[in-house]
Amino acid sequence: MRFLLGLAMATGCDGPATEQAPPVTKQAEPAAAPVPAKAAPAAKKVETLAQVTEDVPLPLPKLLGHAPAEVEALLGAAQGKGMDRGSCVRFVPERVFFACEYKLRPHADKTGTFEEVIVGYEDGVATELTFDGLKAGSGPFAPQALLEAIGLSLPEPGKLTKPTGSVRLWSWFNSIARLRIADKEYRVEVSVVEEDWSRGRISVLQNDRLTPEQSAKILQPAVAPKASVPASDSKASP
Repeated sequence: MRFLLGLAMATGCDGPATEQAPPVTKQAEPAAAPVPAKAAPAAKKVETLAQVTEDVPLPLPKLLGHAPAEVEALLGAAQGKGMDRGSCVRFVPERVFFACEYKLRPHADKTGTFEEVIVGYEDGVATELTFDGLKAGSGPFAPQALLEAIGLSLPEPGKLTKPTGSVRLWSWFNSIARLRIADKEYRVEVSVVEEDWSRGRISVLQNDRLTPEQSAKILQPAVAPKASVPASDSKASP
């Protein structure tokens, strides 16, 4: 008994010795993957729009979108009877006809800039203009001269085609012309016959999308007339 008590005192404990667990080593947590920087949003492409100046004898904003009386006050005498029909046409982008009161009226140009100006009216509002025979034209025919004569600067070159061997046609559809006047979109055409300035012409034609009222008057292909280019009896006609 004394031996056991002495053994207990020698070991410094009141009972049997216990084995202590080794210390637990905490494992390092894996480093978090770096979060990729958010790419900056791509800069929105800013398209250059057509520029229209009124510093010309016949400014487009004073003609397009106006009533016949206002337009005719800026032009010369009427040249012939013109043409009337009961439909109008748009290319949006396919060709669409709709019922309207369409009138085409040729006039002399009292400013002396062109030989003739042809105005197209839709329901009593001017929606297209054709300027024939630039009197100041000289040298090789250049579409730019006609654009400048009506105060128009387009952001891109027109698409050149040759409908016939003697005719060259430059076309600016809406997306290329990017021309808006009084919130209406327009397309542009320049043509010349046999490189003769007196037979050159420039046309500015309204080509915005149809309004709900116009859409309700769309004509079916079976009754729609053929598309026609503004024509007159002048020598400028191709």
